[in-house]
Amino acid sequence: MRKTTLTAAVLTAVLLGGCGAPPPGGTSELQGAASASRLPSSAAETVRFELDSDRRSDSVSADDGTLLASYTYTIPVLRAVTESGAVLETAATQAQQRALDAADAFNAELASWVENMNFPEIFDWARSDYQMLDEDVEWTGYYSEEFTYTFWRTERLISVAGDYYSYTGGAHPNSTLVSWNFDLETGRFLHVTALGEDTEGFQAAVTEELIRQADRRAMDEDCAPTEMYWENYRDILSRWPDYAVTFSNSGMTVSYPAYELAAYALGPQVFELNMDFLEPYLSADGRELLGLPPV
Repeated sequence: MRKTTLTAAVLTAVLLGGCGAPPPGGTSELQGAASASRLPSSAAETVRFELDSDRRSDSVSADDGTLLASYTYTIPVLRAVTESGAVLETAATQAQQRALDAADAFNAELASWVENMNFPEIFDWARSDYQMLDEDVEWTGYYSEEFTYTFWRTERLISVAGDYYSYTGGAHPNSTLVSWNFDLETGRFLHVTALGEDTEGFQAAVTEELIRQADRRAMDEDCAPTEMYWENYRDILSRWPDYAVTFSNSGMTVSYPAYELAAYALGPQVFELNMDFLEPYLSADGRELLGLPPV
């Protein structure tokens, strides 16, 4: 069997292509269910946004009925809706057009991501590998992919945390964590450093905190950081905006998939930075995006 590996860097390049910049303190935290928020403009009287889920799945079997491969993607879909709850399809005002454009931009990015996963190719791999099996070799497992997500939002921000899993043979499955952060007001995806008053200073401060947390974890395990993580772990941590960064009421989460920062057996490495840490570095716009009151 063949084994494919999609690194976080590759997935991030797909996710952030064409984006302006990527995931607390606002409305309640939600997971997969639809949620609505009014536009912070004159459109508030006529248009709001809702986030729905689009489930896509398919499978392929051999002529003898053996299941060879399957996939299931649960994808977020942004919709602009009227006050009556009807999905907005054509715009009668500039505000409605802005809402439609924002929804289109969000959905196009997610559709592009799904297309780049190219699962039909894995169907072909599975058929080929099954046909090449020796008669006395048993097909021990089918190829599979799954994508699920959770999200959190404020009046302006939708922060999506995605969990991607695949198995195409080998010793263990592949998994990675991805994110999208979308500004409903501008209709653009965000790079997380854009929330800082001083973007370079914000990135440096977060890097320092991630290194501090990583070093503490190694100390708690009674080992040196370079024994727990790869030798260049500080450099990897410094590139945190390229990985899965999401927000919640608690603050900011930076997630590294298994094998990106440490051995596969240690699993994903997830770091939490609370709102008290973030606030001193946020710009006025960053505070508004996260649902925080102005200072």
